Amino acid sequence: MRTSPQGSAARVNTRAATSGGTGTPDVSKPDVSTAADGDGIDRALGLLCALPMALIVAVTFADVFARYLFASPIRGSVEIIEFAMALVIFTALPLVTRHRGHVSVSLIDGVVHGVTAKVKRVACDLVSATALVLMSWRLASHALDDAQAGTRSIVLQWPQAPLTALMAALAAVSAWMVLWQLAVTLRAGSTRPGPNP
Repeated sequence: MRTSPQGSAARVNTRAATSGGTGTPDVSKPDVSTAADGDGIDRALGLLCALPMALIVAVTFADVFARYLFASPIRGSVEIIEFAMALVIFTALPLVTRHRGHVSVSLIDGVVHGVTAKVKRVACDLVSATALVLMSWRLASHALDDAQAGTRSIVLQWPQAPLTALMAALAAVSAWMVLWQLAVTLRAGSTRPGPNP
């Protein structure tokens, strides 16, 4: 029985793609484990951000409803929303940083290429990491001051030190993500941004 060249080539390619150590590997298949890990991190960060946002919506709705229907607003609703707003901002910070989603102005992107573009990206990452480290340091210092002074909210008497410490930790995580992206970009030797940590 005669075999066509196309059929033989197809069988060879199939064996090469499925063999353990020979032939050309099948690079068309994505790294499932890496994608799954990235999706898991995004889901966790998104959940952390969504919870305080949902709290703001629920408290605002209930407060308005109780205020106009029963003339009895929720006690401390303003403080609850203030705490939740701080959580929304700082829980979203690592997620936005991980995807390089911060607001930026592309004034010179069209005129810099090659090594110059890489230098510009590295410089921007260094500035971002420095700002986040400084923010984390100042927030941590403020958290220590709050803990020593026993600072609490006026109405609900909630301690402010845990909230400030959490904000400092999330800023530090964001700084680590920027440094990771910077290191990967430098190792890659290209002008493209490094992958997400």
